[in-house]
Amino acid sequence: MSSEMKKTRILVVDDEEDYRIIVTEILGSGGYEVAAAADGHEGLAMLQRVPADAVLVDWMMPRMDGENFCRALRADPRLRDIPVIMLTVKQTTEEEIEALHFGVDDFLVKPFQSDELLARVRAVLRRAAERRK
Repeated sequence: MSSEMKKTRILVVDDEEDYRIIVTEILGSGGYEVAAAADGHEGLAMLQRVPADAVLVDWMMPRMDGENFCRALRADPRLRDIPVIMLTVKQTTEEEIEALHFGVDDFLVKPFQSDELLARVRAVLRRAAERRK
């Protein structure tokens, strides 16, 4: 992996510890720096201290779910452009449309393959870089 990719920071927000560990290991093996949070409140607090280049967030979490996390992220001028991949067990078109309305850039349905996770992360990072040009 290039040194540029190793500098890329991804935040994983998921209340399920097993998924946080799995996603962190996959992203780490892909050369990314990874931080993890157990819920949306913790994730937003972490982003306020050190913004990430992308966020993977679970849709269904206690306290602050993925939808409210995305809405709060998009409302913050410092954080609103961070790409978000929603981790979800939801699979209907209506739910995907709903998520697009509150600011999700892509979806990853649980369970997922590690190569798909890495491909989706690369894609949202590439699109975000192109928007900044």
